[in-house]
Amino acid sequence: MEFHQVRIRNSLLTEGESYVFRLTGRLNLDKGEDFFVVQDPFGYKMLLPAGFYAEYGFREGQELICRVDKISCSGKMYLEPRHPRYEEGNLYDFDVISLGYQRNLSGGEEWYYRIIDCLGKQWTVRKNAPKNLEPRFPVKIQCLVVRIKKGKLFLRLPDEGQDPGPFVQGETYPFLIVDQKADPGDGQKYFILQYEDGLRYLLREKHYRHYRMHQGQQIYCRVDGTLGDGSPFLEPIHPVYEIGKEYWFLVDRLEEYVFSNGSHQKIIVLKDAFGEEIKVQVNEEEGKQWAPLGKLLCRVKRIRKSRVEVEILSGA
Repeated sequence: MEFHQVRIRNSLLTEGESYVFRLTGRLNLDKGEDFFVVQDPFGYKMLLPAGFYAEYGFREGQELICRVDKISCSGKMYLEPRHPRYEEGNLYDFDVISLGYQRNLSGGEEWYYRIIDCLGKQWTVRKNAPKNLEPRFPVKIQCLVVRIKKGKLFLRLPDEGQDPGPFVQGETYPFLIVDQKADPGDGQKYFILQYEDGLRYLLREKHYRHYRMHQGQQIYCRVDGTLGDGSPFLEPIHPVYEIGKEYWFLVDRLEEYVFSNGSHQKIIVLKDAFGEEIKVQVNEEEGKQWAPLGKLLCRVKRIRKSRVEVEILSGA
């Protein structure tokens, strides 16, 4: 089997790193989508959705510092421009518009502040307090900027969202799927998981459709970090694979990504038990070693959002 070249219309940059891009213009596609055209440090152009950053005040010719937020398994890069004012991990004062009480998607009730940022955009910040103990209505509150993604601020009060509750990072716990709902805010569907203490948590449904989970089922989830609001990130145990164990995978195809700046990256594409792709980056020597083989023995390194990550051990 030979490596088939796939041309990628961007340079090979490093995920998580920030680079200087230059805004060279705007582009409106047939579907009505509006994009900024930005040029990377090597002179190659990429598209940045303009709608997320309409209030940033970008102008043609401006230099933008953008973080490579994600590089997909197909080599496509997703950029996050630096916010004009806010940085992740810092505290800022925000004007409070209103105080309210609501039932959230998981069925729990909570107080919340509605605040406005320096660009005039409004956001919601949760406040943990009993229903019968209304928080004060301040003119301003201080919030921690946990994350900025697609121009959206993920905020929390600095003294909240830090308690891990009954969970320990890396440990596995049983949950009951008690409901499935769509969030009107983002349009995504979520499983509602309930722990034995009665507290409920959200699990995005789209990552686990092939797991065939359903309401009333008990599942086990590993705690794998936290979400922007401080709640645990739950990863359901994979129906087939276990981290640290070894399995045979069939080789589906071999690809060599050719990036706009001339960089090359060899990829071996495997198929898992559900037919999902597993893409493994290999160097030149590894590429020559594994290319002739149709089946590879791999160790599972990580499972995140159902995606299996492996390292190749041997072949047959």
